[in-house]
Amino acid sequence: MRVDAVDVHFDSTHLFLELSDGRKIRLPLRLFPVLDVATAAEREHFAISIDHQQLLWPELDEEMSVAALMRTVPESKH
Repeated sequence: MRVDAVDVHFDSTHLFLELSDGRKIRLPLRLFPVLDVATAAEREHFAISIDHQQLLWPELDEEMSVAALMRTVPESKH
């Protein structure tokens, strides 16, 4: 079953990904070096692709696949 990105937000050490099936995934920023060193304002300036399968940070030249992010989460956290 495909899940779509609904929203993204951050605290000082984590990326939080909200999914269309209601899950909220927390991932350490250290997994994403570009975002880890970015300012809070740079992190918050993102877009979700039209198909809701990519997260994009145009100012940072960074993008992530939702499917790839889901593969980094242990099955027990899905």
